[in-house]
Amino acid sequence: MVLRDVTPSSVPSGDGPDDVLLEMMRMHAREHLADPHLRVEELARRHHVSVRYAYSLFARIGTTPGAYLREQRLLAAQTMLSDPRCARLGMPEIAAATGFRNLRTFERAFRRQYGMTPGSWRCEHCHPGSTAATLKQEMPAR
Repeated sequence: MVLRDVTPSSVPSGDGPDDVLLEMMRMHAREHLADPHLRVEELARRHHVSVRYAYSLFARIGTTPGAYLREQRLLAAQTMLSDPRCARLGMPEIAAATGFRNLRTFERAFRRQYGMTPGSWRCEHCHPGSTAATLKQEMPAR
């Protein structure tokens, strides 16, 4: 039932059905990071498994479904913060674009994961000549 809507070319390679299902769940999570409603329960429902079974699948890679979602969202945020094309986006927009409903939750999770605030990350990873570096120079000191 899990594979009913999947074409053979879109099935990731794996050692068995559980590996294929886990990879499909991981792929779904990466493709829908911006959806703030994507939670463990929704991920399990979408793949026609119980929440408990979803936890057992993710345990195979040493994590939980929730931790995997958070990690992927933070990696996406980190990428956006380092991308000069996203330099004009504020923290609330980046938080929303990566599936965080609350700016404070985003900032706290980012600091816990990377040891610095999203704003500090952006400043340290701006490339000279990028829009973010220019904006930083234009902003008056507080």
